[in-house]
Amino acid sequence: MSTRWIMALCILLALLGWVGLGAFTYHNAPDALNRWVALAILWPTLAVTFLPAAYAIHLRRRNDAEVGLRAGRQSAFAATFLTLCTWLRMVEALNWANALLMALLFVATEALLSARAR
Repeated sequence: MSTRWIMALCILLALLGWVGLGAFTYHNAPDALNRWVALAILWPTLAVTFLPAAYAIHLRRRNDAEVGLRAGRQSAFAATFLTLCTWLRMVEALNWANALLMALLFVATEALLSARAR
């Protein structure tokens, strides 16, 4: 498959994910099980939402074989960060210190993985 088809598929999956997440949260009460299901829907939706933008940014900076892997890894990190922030907000444990510490952890992990790949 070409990159254009993969990006179009990501956009389609992102739209379907957001519509599905909206429909699920609209029609279901926020009990414990439904919160976990919403988080399980949220992560892949965020990942495919961030992937085309990350791919476009990395493709403009450098055109090599690792662009897709780097964009996928960074979109997964961003999706994980936002999903963890959502979960911490659900249990009322999110504050600026937690968010900043998690962001620094993900940035440090990405920096180490990028340095290792070079």
